[in-house]
Amino acid sequence: MDERSRHRLFEDQFHRQLQARATRLIHGALPADRVVVEAMPDGTDTVRATLNRLERFDRDLVDRLPGTRAVQMRFWRRSPWPFTRVMARVRAQVLVPLEALLADQPPEPIGREQVLDALARYELLPQRERPTGVILASATGFTPEARALTGEHGAPSLILMGGRPDGGWDVDMPAAVRSGPWARLVEFEDQGDRVRRLLYHLDQNAAMLDSRGISLPELAEKLGLSEAQTEAAVRQVCRTDARLMTVVHDGKVHVCRSPLGVTSSTMSIWSRIRKLLRLKPTTAERVRTLTAQRVALEQERLEIDRRIETLEGEERNALQQGAAAGSDAERKQIAGRLVRVRRDLRRARAQAQVFTQQIDIVGTHVHNLTLAEQGRRVDLPKAEDLTAEAAAAELVVSELAANADLAASIEVGAQTPLQEEEEAAIMAEFVQVAEASASQRATPAAAERSGAGEAERTARPESGRVSAPPPVPEKGRDSARPETG
Repeated sequence: MDERSRHRLFEDQFHRQLQARATRLIHGALPADRVVVEAMPDGTDTVRATLNRLERFDRDLVDRLPGTRAVQMRFWRRSPWPFTRVMARVRAQVLVPLEALLADQPPEPIGREQVLDALARYELLPQRERPTGVILASATGFTPEARALTGEHGAPSLILMGGRPDGGWDVDMPAAVRSGPWARLVEFEDQGDRVRRLLYHLDQNAAMLDSRGISLPELAEKLGLSEAQTEAAVRQVCRTDARLMTVVHDGKVHVCRSPLGVTSSTMSIWSRIRKLLRLKPTTAERVRTLTAQRVALEQERLEIDRRIETLEGEERNALQQGAAAGSDAERKQIAGRLVRVRRDLRRARAQAQVFTQQIDIVGTHVHNLTLAEQGRRVDLPKAEDLTAEAAAAELVVSELAANADLAASIEVGAQTPLQEEEEAAIMAEFVQVAEASASQRATPAAAERSGAGEAERTARPESGRVSAPPPVPEKGRDSARPETG
């Protein structure tokens, strides 16, 4: 899909979701009873102005470009009969980087100037026709300068909605709108959409998920959601996927994946009973406990690795400063600092090695437990059963082969002698027709060859007769010139 098609699809999706959301909320969350959607020329005028500025005078090009759709939604509320009151007028439009699309270049986020140009159009309208809210969307998102306009701009209230690569939305709006009921108008995602996007990011970071886990703040940043919304989605995913689990380390929740999942929904109840009776935990419980321990060790090693990276940078800087020092006193100071850095670096590397060995031990134990449990979960046949079934199958195959050979040897044909004679007569007739056709093709060819031979003999001179060459005039025998009188 090219960029123009992608932007047109995004524009269609935005307008459909916005109108469906408005229709769904008018009888509940929004203080309105009726909504009227009107098509506006804002998008088409913007595209045409851009094409005129770029000197692209193609009338059909306007219909092929995205960004031409713009709507106005009037929200009405019943007042004492027979009056109705307009609660809000909302303009919605998708901003498109037309210059990049026309030049077949990678599109960039919408900037501050393009947003201000879209808002300037509404300042020219009469006061009673000016919108109370403006929703601008972009498939490539908005720059930080453009997103800052939502808090700086006064009337109308500005809401910016940028599309995310994972299918979500980055929504920026004023604080007054966010705390009011109109914020639900642009809440296009429900809990199911957030869960699908969470699963997408977990799949993209599978290696991290299986090793040290992913912290909740990291997931919230990837999803573009708050930590509370992300935690709710994580809890729901953990309930549906038995292998996913959460581990708390240093006050942060980390999402990780265990090699073995819980096979029963009542595992937590039985686990508590087994703990009360001081019974040995099941293999799945042991694997999950070891996985949580491994995640904690991975997080501690990650902190040590970051410290080692910082110390290694200090060591490199100290070596460069010592080499560029101009006096012995400066070199001595740098050398003392380098001694301390290298001492801390050795200790940090020793701690990292300890964590690495512990992780290897825990990982090996988890691997062995997983293999043993997976082998026990599958009920495979024993060697005696395999041998007996193989012998029975071999006996059946041998009997079937013998019966097939016998059936092929005693097969009786259904053809009668009279039918054989009739077929032989037809075959003889085929041969006669083929010979007649061959003779008819050979006669014209022979005649053509004889005519060509006669023409060749006529054109060729008789043998033994050689035509004499014309006489050559002798030198000095020129014709006598007339006498001059």
